[in-house]
Amino acid sequence: MPASTHPFRNTECLLVVIPDDGIDVEAEARLYDELCDVLSVRPSTRPKSPQGPPSIFSRDIWLNDNSGTSLAFARNVHIAGWTSVGDKLGGAYVVYDCVIRTKEGTTIHAHKRYSDFVLLYDALKHSLPKHQHHFIPALPPKSPFSRYRATFLDRRRRQLQYWLSAVLLHPEIGACQAVRWWVMD
Repeated sequence: MPASTHPFRNTECLLVVIPDDGIDVEAEARLYDELCDVLSVRPSTRPKSPQGPPSIFSRDIWLNDNSGTSLAFARNVHIAGWTSVGDKLGGAYVVYDCVIRTKEGTTIHAHKRYSDFVLLYDALKHSLPKHQHHFIPALPPKSPFSRYRATFLDRRRRQLQYWLSAVLLHPEIGACQAVRWWVMD
């Protein structure tokens, strides 16, 4: 019968089991301070890796964290509401109030029709490389029979908000020229 081996036999780290009878907060704080001192004295064994910020998850795995390096100009996107413009018999249309907050804190109100969203969708499909097309979600479908009903318009507003957020807040797509032109037009 083979001798039993301890599962942590080859580990170099310290494993401390805290008894279940209660935790002494002061003792745990002292232990934490001691462990931090030991880790700061021990030389780093991090392998040589590409230039970039160190991983926040591990000392031995170097992850190039790209958070904060987004080229998109928007920080927050929502569609505040919609309004019907014109007479239903004489060519009325619906305008959505797209509220875009930039990284600098400026708020932009872009009033857009559904057809404007279609134009942006088409412009993105034509201007972006093929490998980025899957980042562009499908637009909500048209519904000519219920286009002026409040329930339909509110559901479409939510769907367009999801779509616009996915496009404008994407780190690469949100920075493309087609998006900037659409917002400022």
